[in-house]
Amino acid sequence: MKYVRAKINIEQPSGFRLNVDILAKQGEITALYGPSGSGKSSILRLIAGLDGGYEQHNGQPAIEITTDNQVWTSSNEHIPTHLRGVGFVFQQAQLFPHLSVRGNLEFALRRKHQPTEINIQQVTQWLGLDNLINKPISQLSGGEIQRVAIARVLLNGARVLLMDEPLGALDLPARKQILPYIDQLHQKLDIPFIYVSHAIEEVTYLADQIYLLKAGAVVKSGTTFALGSSIELNQSEGDAAAAVIKCSVSDFDNQYNITKLNFEGQDIFVSGDRRAQQSDIKVRVPARDVSLALVANTKSSILNIIHGEIDQIHQDLNETSALIRIKVGAQYILSRITRRSVDHLNLKPQQKIFAQIKSVGLLSE
Repeated sequence: MKYVRAKINIEQPSGFRLNVDILAKQGEITALYGPSGSGKSSILRLIAGLDGGYEQHNGQPAIEITTDNQVWTSSNEHIPTHLRGVGFVFQQAQLFPHLSVRGNLEFALRRKHQPTEINIQQVTQWLGLDNLINKPISQLSGGEIQRVAIARVLLNGARVLLMDEPLGALDLPARKQILPYIDQLHQKLDIPFIYVSHAIEEVTYLADQIYLLKAGAVVKSGTTFALGSSIELNQSEGDAAAAVIKCSVSDFDNQYNITKLNFEGQDIFVSGDRRAQQSDIKVRVPARDVSLALVANTKSSILNIIHGEIDQIHQDLNETSALIRIKVGAQYILSRITRRSVDHLNLKPQQKIFAQIKSVGLLSE
């Protein structure tokens, strides 16, 4: 399956209107991101065929769910869920508690709805379940249970993977542990992934494409690099606001154990030896850790000082802080400073500025 497309224009019995056009391509994770009640889970259920009953809207099909070779839902077509090859991972893992990990996986193979060449040995390796294979479900942690749930969905013959807040019930350490498994999985499986979350850290870590939803509509969409550093995505995130930038390895300083990255022709330093990293490295720059100066301060402990130009200033008069978007070459970083500082420095769009970055983090960690 090369893609799944969902064109939805419906009004639910509650009066909530959902009007979106979502495209998820194979080999990519497409994230649906937005506050609770924005329609994310409803979109997944309609793609899976779990909800329906909406025929026409203004003479047009209310729901069109299509793939590159099949119409799943239209005004005169509705392919049942079990024939779509949809793998659905819910927030609460739906496993058989009386069976072991192996028992749950073997059950999925016996009941698979679509042909699959994936076997138990593969999914246990991909998801780090080798040492858990004979354990009962009752002895697993929350993160381990969710990895088993993902493995079972894959063995069921998934041709597209829908994930609805799959880490929502886990604590922060468990979420951090499972994210690399999901990321590696999407690199091994050339199928569309659609990932729903209201946690911006998950979305920017995993997603290739992001759809930002609000009140049933797409506010903005684009790549993680394009949208991850936008005001629209970050303005309501408080201390979690962060830019996502693309860098490449430039040099390694063995004496101080730091790697120099190239960011739009300027240097950013990160701890450790990163020379084995791929050419394009995703780096997360928290907005709260970026201060601004009108002149470069070279007599400082801060290593990462980047010059750029103010692109946007977002100020909420009900808040004490402002969110500043700074253009650096073809990319952007964000800074969260007080509104008083904005006035004190007399900051304006198109003004040249120096961004002092206190901390950066590789998104692969």
